[in-house]
Amino acid sequence: MIKYITTILFSTLLLLSCPFDEANVEVTIVAYKNISKAIKSEDFEKALKEVEKNKELYKYFKEENGTNLYQPLIDAITAKNSTKVKTILDRSLVLEIKELLGQVEENFDKYQKSRLLLIKAKKHLKALTKEKEPMKIMKKILKSIGNPGLMGVGKKEADKEKFLENKKRLMGLIEA
Repeated sequence: MIKYITTILFSTLLLLSCPFDEANVEVTIVAYKNISKAIKSEDFEKALKEVEKNKELYKYFKEENGTNLYQPLIDAITAKNSTKVKTILDRSLVLEIKELLGQVEENFDKYQKSRLLLIKAKKHLKALTKEKEPMKIMKKILKSIGNPGLMGVGKKEADKEKFLENKKRLMGLIEA
């Protein structure tokens, strides 16, 4: 009996300790990969279903920054224009990276939150490109947030100017 109660208690604690926004699931990346896979196999019907399943995601970008991705994505898939679909999907990743870096900038003094946001941004960047230069810049961005160290040991000071400089360089590369 105690074994069952302990299991339930720890399971509940684990669920509560990891809020959804910190979960390992990146909705934009999953949608990107599923739609890309469907387009690659020329299953445009499946791609449309995937877009519909993620309708809120693609409409979110319009609400947040005025970039309409949903209808152009539907139109490109309906027209069976794989190149246009890829361009729109890439744009969704760029917008997600931009938003994540913006949140880091707002929370720059909160190391743990900034680090989590940067790890998410790096995942999106990996899905977007295989080029080495953007990844090198992302590494510099990660270093710019510093490190509080363990009880002060290994502490590295954060450098917001370096962060902003590298953020600008990265966005210049991926928005081009």
